[in-house]
Amino acid sequence: MKNASKGGGTDRQSSDRGLPRREILKRLAGGAGAGLVLPAVASSHPMHKHLLEPAAVRASAAKAADPEWKPEFLDDHQNDTLAALAERIVPGSAKAQSNRFIDLVLTVSSQDDQRKFLVALGAFDSLAIERFGHPFKEVTESEQNDLLTEASGAKSGHVEGQEDFAWFAIPSGAQHQSAVDSIRDYFDEIKQWVVGAYYSSEVGMRELGWTGNVMFESFPGCEHPESHT
Repeated sequence: MKNASKGGGTDRQSSDRGLPRREILKRLAGGAGAGLVLPAVASSHPMHKHLLEPAAVRASAAKAADPEWKPEFLDDHQNDTLAALAERIVPGSAKAQSNRFIDLVLTVSSQDDQRKFLVALGAFDSLAIERFGHPFKEVTESEQNDLLTEASGAKSGHVEGQEDFAWFAIPSGAQHQSAVDSIRDYFDEIKQWVVGAYYSSEVGMRELGWTGNVMFESFPGCEHPESHT
C-alpha cells in the first residue's frame, strides 16, 4: 500500500475530512460513499447486519483477541480450514484474526445461515480431496491458490442431483436443499464472510486509511496482488 501524499494544500488528516469507525462500518456494509470505495458485503449476507452494529463488532473483536480464545461454533478442523481459506482470499486475514471474528458471528447467526456457511466450507475440502487427495488445510499454498482460482472462475448457479458437500454436523433446524450451489457460489459465500471480517478489523481498516480515530475520505488504493477478491 502506497503512503498518502503529504504535499499540496490539502490537509488530509483534518478530522472534518475523516470518517469515524462507526461510519466506516456502515459504508463497508453498504459498499459505497462519497469519494470512498469499500469492499461491499451484500445486504442479504449475515455479516451485513453485524457490521451495522459497531458495538457488536467491537465486542466480537475484543473477544477474538483473547489469548485463551477457542472456537465456539466451528470445530478445530473447520476453524483451521477457514483460517487457511481466509488467508488465501485476503492476505493478512491471519493477523486480523478473521477466522475468530467469523466464528463469533456464526454463534449468533440463524441456523440456515450457519448451514450455508458449513456447506460452503465443506465444498472446499471436497474439492481439495478430489484434486489433491487431502483436505484444503493440508494442501500446499500453491494448490490452495489453484483451487480458489478454479472456484472464482467457475459459473454461478445451482447444480441439480448432487449431495451437499458438508459431511459434518448441520444445525438440525436448518432447511435442506436438493439443488446445491456451484463452487463459485460457495466461494462467494466464504469471501463475503472473509471480506467483512477483515475490513472491519483494525488491521483491515488501517490498510484502507483509518488512523485510529478517523478515516480519510480520499486514500490511495491498496491491492493484494495474490488475493482472490
